[in-house]
Amino acid sequence: MSFFGLNVAGSALAAFQEASDTTSSNIANINTPGASRQVVNLSEAPPIVGSPGYATWQGPGTQGGGVVVSSITRIHQDSYDGLFRGATAAQNYYTVEQQQLTSLQSAFGEPSNGINTAFSALQTAFTALASTPSSDQSGGTAARGNVISAAQTFVAQLNSVGAAVQTAKTTAIQQASGVVNQANGLIDQIAALNGQIRASTAVGDNPNTYEDERDQLIDQLSQLVSTQTSVQANGSTLVTIGGRAVVNDTSAYHLAAPVVGTDASGNPSLVVGITGDPNPSNPVPVAVGSGQLGAYVDLYNNNLTSYGQQLDNFANATATAINRITTSAYDANGNPGTALLQPVNANGTITATNIQVGITDAAQLPAALTSTSAGNLTVAMNSANNTVDTSAPIFNAAGSPTFAYPAAGASPAGSQLTVTVNGVNQTFAYNWGAGGNATTVDQFVTSFNAAQLGVTASFDSTAQKIVFTRDPNNEGPLLRAQQAAPSSPQFTITDSNAVVAANAPQGTTTSSLLSVLGAAKISGVVQDDTNALGAGDNGAANSAITLFAANVGVPPLQYTAPAAIAAGSVTVAAPAGTFAQVGVGQVLTLDGGTANAENVVVTAVDRTTGSITFTATKAHAANYSIASTPSQTLGAYYGGLVTQIGTDTSNATTGASSQTTLASNINSVRQGVDGINIDEETQNLVQYQNAYQAAAKTLNVIETLLTTAIALIPTP
Repeated sequence: MSFFGLNVAGSALAAFQEASDTTSSNIANINTPGASRQVVNLSEAPPIVGSPGYATWQGPGTQGGGVVVSSITRIHQDSYDGLFRGATAAQNYYTVEQQQLTSLQSAFGEPSNGINTAFSALQTAFTALASTPSSDQSGGTAARGNVISAAQTFVAQLNSVGAAVQTAKTTAIQQASGVVNQANGLIDQIAALNGQIRASTAVGDNPNTYEDERDQLIDQLSQLVSTQTSVQANGSTLVTIGGRAVVNDTSAYHLAAPVVGTDASGNPSLVVGITGDPNPSNPVPVAVGSGQLGAYVDLYNNNLTSYGQQLDNFANATATAINRITTSAYDANGNPGTALLQPVNANGTITATNIQVGITDAAQLPAALTSTSAGNLTVAMNSANNTVDTSAPIFNAAGSPTFAYPAAGASPAGSQLTVTVNGVNQTFAYNWGAGGNATTVDQFVTSFNAAQLGVTASFDSTAQKIVFTRDPNNEGPLLRAQQAAPSSPQFTITDSNAVVAANAPQGTTTSSLLSVLGAAKISGVVQDDTNALGAGDNGAANSAITLFAANVGVPPLQYTAPAAIAAGSVTVAAPAGTFAQVGVGQVLTLDGGTANAENVVVTAVDRTTGSITFTATKAHAANYSIASTPSQTLGAYYGGLVTQIGTDTSNATTGASSQTTLASNINSVRQGVDGINIDEETQNLVQYQNAYQAAAKTLNVIETLLTTAIALIPTP
C-alpha cells in the first residue's frame, strides 16, 4: 500500500507542478500581444486492476492510480478573429485615408487662403479694369498691371496645389511599397509557423504557443490588407487576399511592389499584383480590400487621381475661357491679343502644374474688342431727328418716318448675312416680312444674338445706330468646334443682297438688311483695329466679367466629328489627346446650337484608342460637333472639387472613429474568451500550489511510515 501510495502522490506532484507551471506561464504572458489562455486538463490515472502472477485485487473495488495531465488546451475562438480582423482592417483603412486627406485638404488652403481666394481676386481685377477708361493712361496701365498680378497669384496657387496633389500621389506609392514589404515579411513568418505547427501536430503535441504567434501575425497582416483564413486538417492555416493565396501550408506567395498600370479604360491605376506575374508593369490586380494597403491604393485611384484630373480640368477650362477672350481682343498698342494663361511646356496641355502667365507687360494685356461703334462705317437710323422705335416694323407700306432707310418691300428670297469669325463662315438667314426673324430691330437683335455667331448686335439709343461687337462669350458650339486656335479679334459681316459701294451714300438701296440698319458700308469689310477698334470701352474686361458668371463646359472639349452617325450606341475615335480629359459619366452635347442638338452620357472611355462611347437618340450628319455641356460656372466647378475633398475627409474621419470603437469592442469580447484574467489565474495558481503541497505532505507521511517500517525489520 505504501509503495502504491508513493506512485499516487508522485503523479499528483507531477500533475500539479505542470498545472502550476502552465498557470504561471499564463500570468507571465498577461501583457503579451496575441497570447491565449491555456488550461491544463487533469484526469484520473488508469486504475490498478491486477498484475501478472498475482490474483485480481479482491478489495471493495478497483483502486485509483492517481492523477495525470491528459492535455493542455488553448482557449481560442476563431470566429472572433475574423470579426476583429475585419474591423481592424477597416480601422487602418480609414485612419490612413483620414491622415492623407487631412494633409491634402490643408494644402488646398480653403476657404480663406487658396485657389478660390486667388480666383476671386482675379475677377475683382478684371472688374476694376472694366471700370477704368483706357484713355486714362495711368489708371488703365495700373488696372492692367493688377490683372496680370492677380493672374500670377492665381497661377501660383494652382501650381502649389497641383504639386501637393502630385506629392500626395507619390507618397501613396511609396507608402504602399513599404506596406507591401511589411506584408511579405509577415507572410514568410506565417508560412514558417505553419511548418512548425504541422510538425508538432503530427507527433501529438499541442502547438499552442506557435498557434498564438501565427494568429498574432495574421492579426498584424490584417492591419495592412484584408485577409481571409481557413485552418487546414494538418493544423496549418491557408491565408488568402482577395481570393488569392499568399500562404498555403509552408508556401509563401509575395505581393509585388505597387506599379502605376492602367485599368480597363486605359486610365492610370495603382496596381498591386503577385510576384511572378507575366506582365509586371501592369499585373493582374489583387483585390487588397481595406487595411493600410487598400487605403493607399484607393487613395491613389479614386481620390488623388480624380482630384488631380478635376484640378487640371479647372485650370485648363479657366485658361481656355480667358484666353478665348484675350485672343479675341486688342492690346493697348493696337496689336491682336495673345493668351494670358499659357503652358510652361509649350508641347503639353495646360494643367495645374503646367500653367503660367504669358503676359508681363501691362500694355500687352488685351482689353479692347472690335466694335462698329468706332469709326464712321455705320450711321444713325433715325429720320428727321426722330427717335427710332426699335419695336416698330422695319417694313411699313406707308413708309416709316423713324427709319432713314426703310425696307422697300419684303426681304428677297434667300437673304442672309455671312458672319466670319476665327476663319469660320457662318450664315444667318433673315426675313423682315410678317413672322420673320427681323420684323423689327429688336427682333433682329434677339434672333441674331441667339445664333451665337461670335458677334453681338445691339442698338445704341444715344447714337441711334446699330452696333456689331466681337463677342467671345457669344460663340456657339459649332463655331468653337470648327475654329482654328487661337481666336481672332477680327470679324466680317457680308450681306447676300446688293449693297451700296463703300463710297456711296447710305441707304441707296434697301434690298439688304445692312442697308436698312444703316450699316451698308461694313458689308464684306473686315472689322479690325483700322476701322472698328473700341479702344475706350475695355470690352474684353467686360467679357471676362461675364465669363466668370457664365456656365462653361469642363473639361473644355470642342471637336468636329467627320463621320455621320445613326441613333444608338456610338464609339467615336479622335486624334490623340482629344478625349484625354473626358471621363465615364460625363455629359456631352452633340450639334449644340442647332435643332438637332442633344446631350449624351459617356458610357466608356478607351485611352489606348482615344475613343469614347455614348448612346445617341438622334442621327447626326457628318461634321457634327461634340462639346462639353456648359452646365456650371468655373467657380462652381472648383467649389464642387473642394466640397468633395471635404466630404471624403469627413467620411474618413467618421469611419476611423467608428471602426476604432468597433475593433476595440470586438477585441474586448475576444479577450474575455481568449484572454488571460489575472484574478482567475491567481486563484488557479493558489489552488494548484495547495494541491501540490498536500501531495507533498502525503509523500512525506508515506516516507516516514516506510522509514519506520524498514527500521522495525530485524537485521539478520
